[in-house]
Amino acid sequence: MKTLINPKYTFVRGDVYYFSKSIPVDLRSYYSRSRIVQSLKTRSFTKATTASRLVSAKLEDYWLGLRLKKKDVPAAHLLLNGAAVNDSGLLTIEDALELYLTVIGKGRQKQFFTTAKRYIGYLTECLGSRSVDKYTSRDAVLLREWLLKKELSHSSLQRIFSGIKAVINFVILELGLECQNAFSRVYLPSHDNPKKRHAISERNMTQLKQQCLDLDDDIRWLVAIIFDTGMR
Repeated sequence: MKTLINPKYTFVRGDVYYFSKSIPVDLRSYYSRSRIVQSLKTRSFTKATTASRLVSAKLEDYWLGLRLKKKDVPAAHLLLNGAAVNDSGLLTIEDALELYLTVIGKGRQKQFFTTAKRYIGYLTECLGSRSVDKYTSRDAVLLREWLLKKELSHSSLQRIFSGIKAVINFVILELGLECQNAFSRVYLPSHDNPKKRHAISERNMTQLKQQCLDLDDDIRWLVAIIFDTGMR
């Protein structure tokens, strides 16, 4: 019988999985110990794998924030007076997307990944890369107007915002973040201007019917049935 190897950064004690990771040397001054050990509160290999990955990702993002706080802010001389530095230490929107695709994307088709990356790409192209808690409702409005200027349909706008909200909501719930999703309450127009459709002229109908008779194959028989019955 094949023995399962414990998920990365875990060990088992009393049938329960524990997370264990060494604290980087340059950050140990922030901690009272050199290693983080905590129960994942599960006996399931699968759940422990996911939980370990999420805890590790959250730690790495927090540690990155600590390291950045030690450094001078790049281009600080260009900041407007009172401008807030993006130093919350939470996941950036790109990291949130990566975590979302890793967990939610299991077994999904390529189109799922392509679409999610395109939606977040719109966000970063318009608003830049930030921690997920550093976007505001005003930013959501700016993104909406930016997308409308691209002449996207209102249905496309709805899909893009739904995709962005899904990514951010996922990491907020998965990591237990205490922040709001800035894109959840922005107003989105729901309908495009309807385009008037004109009925097929009697002359065109006659021509199409004659071509169905001339070609006389399965596809044309189906078209003829639709003509004669109105069935869709």
